[in-house]
Amino acid sequence: MATFNWGHGIFLFYSFFVAVLIIVVIKSTGFDNSLVTEEYYAKDIAYQQEYDRRQNSINLTTAVSLDKESGAYRISFPREAGPKVSGTLQFYRPSSKKHDRLIQLSTDDKGEMYLSTDGLQPGRYELILEWSAGGRDYLDEFDLNV
Repeated sequence: MATFNWGHGIFLFYSFFVAVLIIVVIKSTGFDNSLVTEEYYAKDIAYQQEYDRRQNSINLTTAVSLDKESGAYRISFPREAGPKVSGTLQFYRPSSKKHDRLIQLSTDDKGEMYLSTDGLQPGRYELILEWSAGGRDYLDEFDLNV
């Protein structure tokens, strides 16, 4: 029977290294590396407009509020922005693009909108409100755990 020497150690080290490398390559090919947005270049070019929308939201004396009620969320828009609110509401799920949702805003006479959480997978979402009222554009974001 042969004794264990340094040549055997080098062979075992490189064999282990190659095995780990193969496992890492196989695991990385199965990883979902979806982008936050497909049009990231166009979104980057329009960043100044996004900044202005955020600043318009900050300048409001009453901020948009998000309150949890039984099985739903209530979004209240400030009256100072104007009576007619339009825009979009995006449920962005950082962990999975397939759970993202885009909804058109529709408020009642009090400037409120109710969102049901039915159909949403449990987990963390970013709620992105892009809305317009009184001739100005606004952008608000909320963290949401469903």
